[in-house]
Amino acid sequence: MSGSKNTRKTDGAKTIDSNATSPDTAALMAAIANSEKNVVAKISTLEAKVETKCQALNELIDSLCSNVSDQIDEVRTELCAKIDALATTCTDHHSRLTSLEEGANTYSDRVVDLEKQVHDLKEIVSALSDKTEDLEGRQRRCNIRILGVREHFETGTRPVTSVAQLLKEVLALDTAPTLDRAHRSLQPIPARDQRPRPFIVKFHYFQEKEEVLRRAALNSPLTHNGDRILIFPDLPSAVAKRRGAFKEAKDLLRGCRGVRFGMLYPAKLRISSPLGEEIFTNPTAAKDYVKNRILPIIVWLACHDCLESVNMAYNVTNSGATTPDST
Repeated sequence: MSGSKNTRKTDGAKTIDSNATSPDTAALMAAIANSEKNVVAKISTLEAKVETKCQALNELIDSLCSNVSDQIDEVRTELCAKIDALATTCTDHHSRLTSLEEGANTYSDRVVDLEKQVHDLKEIVSALSDKTEDLEGRQRRCNIRILGVREHFETGTRPVTSVAQLLKEVLALDTAPTLDRAHRSLQPIPARDQRPRPFIVKFHYFQEKEEVLRRAALNSPLTHNGDRILIFPDLPSAVAKRRGAFKEAKDLLRGCRGVRFGMLYPAKLRISSPLGEEIFTNPTAAKDYVKNRILPIIVWLACHDCLESVNMAYNVTNSGATTPDST
């Protein structure tokens, strides 16, 4: 049995060998071998190309890395230089700011000192101005101004004599006042159609000057040779300006019955009314007081007097009408 089996295997191998040695198989094997060689050759070629490309790519990468590194170094160097310059500038600015702060502190202290000095100087100037104004007023306390006297009135005589005689005649004085000086104001001579220059008169005695002003106020309006003349105290310009600010309040008070008012030196308005006596140094406050307090009282008093007059007339009429009937 076993011998037959071995015989069969030998026969099968011979069959296979015979098949393998056939011409087709040999050609196929040759083709396969040839293809394998071609594939291997192509793979080798591709490997060479890939190796070449990889080498070129590596070289390019190395070149790019080198360029980037160089550029980074350049940028870093440039940035470092600029940062150093900025640091230097910042240091310079810091030193300047420090110097400015120190200077500002110094100047601030100096400004505070100067403000104090200016405040003190203002007080000194104000005090000196008040003293100067007071001295000027005291120097003029015996002076008056006469307005409206014709030009050339004093021609041919001494102005002191002619003005003293004028005051005696206009004010009906017993004797002519004693005058130290009398002259026109220092202005150009006006034309015929212009207002004459005022007279500035200095009295020797203060009491005579006060009497002249008192009589001028009592005998107003005053006339001389048909011209109206006005007599005022000769006040410093600053005082006259402050007094002029009370004009509106004084205009409202004129004509108010039962109200007396006058100016006190240097510029105070004294008002005596049924409400009492008030003294004002502020023109606005004086005007408001007259409008809101005095005028309503005056209107009320006027209306009350009118009602009393009507009642009295009514009573008189009724009494006169009934008298004949009773008789």
